[in-house]
Amino acid sequence: MNRKNLTAAVLAGLAGAAGIAGTAQAVNLNPDGLGQVLIYPYYTSNAGNATILSVVNTTENAKAVKVRFKEGFNSREVLDFNMYMSAFDVWVAAIADDAGTPTLYIPDSTCTVPYLYENDSDPSDDTAPGDFGYTGSQAFLPYDYTGKNADGGPTSIQRAAEGYFEMIEMGTLTNDSENPKAKVVGSADAATHVVDADGVQAPLDCQQLVDAWTSSSNPKLNGYWIDTTADPTAHATDIARNSGGLFGGAAVINVANGTMFSYDARAIQGFDSTADGHLHAQPGNSSPSLNSGRGDTANDAWVFFGVPSNTAVQLFYERPVDAVSAVFMHEYTMNEYNIQPGLNAASEWVMTFPTKNWYVDTGTVGADTTWIPSVSDPGCNDWQPGEDFPALPVDSDNKPIHNPPRLDQGEQFKGWTSCTYVKSKVSKAPIPPFTSVFKAGGACEPINISIFDREEDGDEYDSSSPPIVSPPPPPGSGGEDDVICYEVNVLRFGNDEGFPVIFGTPDIQGASLLKTVDAGYIEYDKGTKSKDRVNGWAQINWFSTDDNFLNSNPEASKDFNGLVGLPVTGFWAEQFENGYLVDDAGDTVLSNYGGLFSHKGNVRRVCPSYRCRQD
Repeated sequence: MNRKNLTAAVLAGLAGAAGIAGTAQAVNLNPDGLGQVLIYPYYTSNAGNATILSVVNTTENAKAVKVRFKEGFNSREVLDFNMYMSAFDVWVAAIADDAGTPTLYIPDSTCTVPYLYENDSDPSDDTAPGDFGYTGSQAFLPYDYTGKNADGGPTSIQRAAEGYFEMIEMGTLTNDSENPKAKVVGSADAATHVVDADGVQAPLDCQQLVDAWTSSSNPKLNGYWIDTTADPTAHATDIARNSGGLFGGAAVINVANGTMFSYDARAIQGFDSTADGHLHAQPGNSSPSLNSGRGDTANDAWVFFGVPSNTAVQLFYERPVDAVSAVFMHEYTMNEYNIQPGLNAASEWVMTFPTKNWYVDTGTVGADTTWIPSVSDPGCNDWQPGEDFPALPVDSDNKPIHNPPRLDQGEQFKGWTSCTYVKSKVSKAPIPPFTSVFKAGGACEPINISIFDREEDGDEYDSSSPPIVSPPPPPGSGGEDDVICYEVNVLRFGNDEGFPVIFGTPDIQGASLLKTVDAGYIEYDKGTKSKDRVNGWAQINWFSTDDNFLNSNPEASKDFNGLVGLPVTGFWAEQFENGYLVDDAGDTVLSNYGGLFSHKGNVRRVCPSYRCRQD
């Protein structure tokens, strides 16, 4: 038995012994950090921050990897390219601001298509923004959310300054096309690093891989990865089955402030189990995506339930992206905060919904054609958009049976029988578990946030002010739950003393991912005194657990096989600013600190008034 088969057999045996033999064959989050797909929940280039990132190929196989950066409002792409890693390779890059434009800097020679390491590189230039030295660079691009692709959100390049990114393995590289007689190497060898006579390490021939994706007006001169009518699967040349084994991480660094916040990427296994190279796609398009998984169990998710269940359940979904969402589903998200003034402490939570775009973007969920009264027809009773009107009966082709309607179509048409209806496009309903489509102002979801100090509120007479996410509801609105509206959301904790800043998310109404969270205060000494909550923990409820809600909405959790909540990930960043201190030698040193802590959460499944479909 060869080494690869032996390893597979050992892993299968271990999984079987653990009672979850099928886990590797369905989508699941790997707590050990290795996978086929990596989700990095945050990047920023705001306010002097830069984000450095890495991905590691731990396998003995060269790999094709899709690298995709998405802005934080509606997950529209701001940069997308293919990367070809050699065996045991590491690729690093950084995101920083360049005169107002978020820009990717690449100080790493690993092959990408286009080859960004050589894009605008100057070996004599060591003054690149962020002082990244000899680098290639590529500015982030606004084309997917401007012009004909506008989605109602901001349109400036500043929108791309915060977001998240994903890496999707497209397959392992082989040398099947190698032709020694013609001195042609295979794709795996072209991507593999070698050492030249000067001791410089670099891939053998990245240009070969660029040429492989280069099309020509003469089809006979197309690169060998360009699909044609005669060869519709050319993209699968030198591409074999995914082998996984990727891990990565990122860190937000502020050099001037002396802080660094680092995190591990979330790793997804079981995304693709096919052997035909179908995920390998041309650079510059939206494939592959989180909805591209394929195989017998690509639509299945292993969801792990903690105490008291301590079990794993395999759930089945309509789309691969639904399986990815399922492994991120949480009913509650919990973490700590610290805004102690004496420590100059700051706390921000990053909340990222890595699949939300697939449920709320009108470009994804589409639009329906409907018939509405004409605002220019006096017979329509001076009707204006947003007002009620009787729905016009249509046939199976969505054509009006009578336009204007006739009274014999129903009594509701009294006063409307001279009204002419016109076609109108309306966004389709959002796809559960989300409840609104993206438009100006986002795709908002209601939340309920509860905030505690370190002494279970420490409230002597149970008269503490109710904590809320700001901006608060209008006076007299009854204190309804607030909302969270974007794919990436930065929750900045504070109180009347201020809201200390870490990541520099701009506070611009309608053009910001920022939510400020007032930690509230507690009253004591019979209500005659009060003090701010400055440290403790908070909990966000993504789904109402109210029995009346469940009883009145028996289908509420059905669409996600009973899972409740939303697919969310992220972390808490904590910062202490001590400014400049004098050491024993009399030198001044910057004494600021930062730490990052992943969110905690719970997974729950309810099936009111019916059995869960997979029980």
